[in-house]
Amino acid sequence: MVEKYISYFAHQPLACITVFSTLLPLAFICYRKAGVDPSFRLLLIFLIFKISTDIIMLHYATFRWNNIIYYNVGIPVRYVLLSGMFYYKFESKILRKWILNIMIVFLIFSVWDIVSVNPDILDLHGHRMVAYATTLESLLMLFWILIYFYETIRSLKIPNLLSFPFFWICSGLLLFYASFAFVAPFLTYVFKWENWLNIGFVSYVPYVFEIVTNIFLCIGVSFFSPRYYAEH
Repeated sequence: MVEKYISYFAHQPLACITVFSTLLPLAFICYRKAGVDPSFRLLLIFLIFKISTDIIMLHYATFRWNNIIYYNVGIPVRYVLLSGMFYYKFESKILRKWILNIMIVFLIFSVWDIVSVNPDILDLHGHRMVAYATTLESLLMLFWILIYFYETIRSLKIPNLLSFPFFWICSGLLLFYASFAFVAPFLTYVFKWENWLNIGFVSYVPYVFEIVTNIFLCIGVSFFSPRYYAEH
């Protein structure tokens, strides 16, 4: 069994490094006790969910079992947790209400997308990636991030953005989802368990930006101070 893992790592080093790079921001959040902030608590829950799911997918891929169902199920969970961070950051009650309403709509849409692409939902071996949910998730997250930046800059409440933890979190997510919005429309045609389509370096773009995002998350959490949070 160990030989299989080593062989898979040798063939897919970037994918494996990306999976375990999630441990870095996870460790930083625990070390800095950033979980006292509701937004960072959701980020912590997301990272725990992500590393757990990614390890399962890595295990399935090592033994050449279809793992796409875990990716599909993870989309609505990821969106709810990450967009939920902005619910605690926005001061506008209207924006908060829209976040909750769109969460519900997106959950329904994701289920529809999964079922429409996979009519035989019990056929796990032939399970395919969603067609639209990933793209919609990327566009929605980009929207919330840009709205947050606009509100933050307009309010002038933060003297130095470069030392503000959530600024780095949003910057990392902005890079990730901006790259993902470009690649996502093609993923449903590329990532098929049977007849996998090789599109070269483009298929590795999400891995690269995910590692960069994790670095940004670490930088952001490193600025977090429980005492500063308590004072505000």
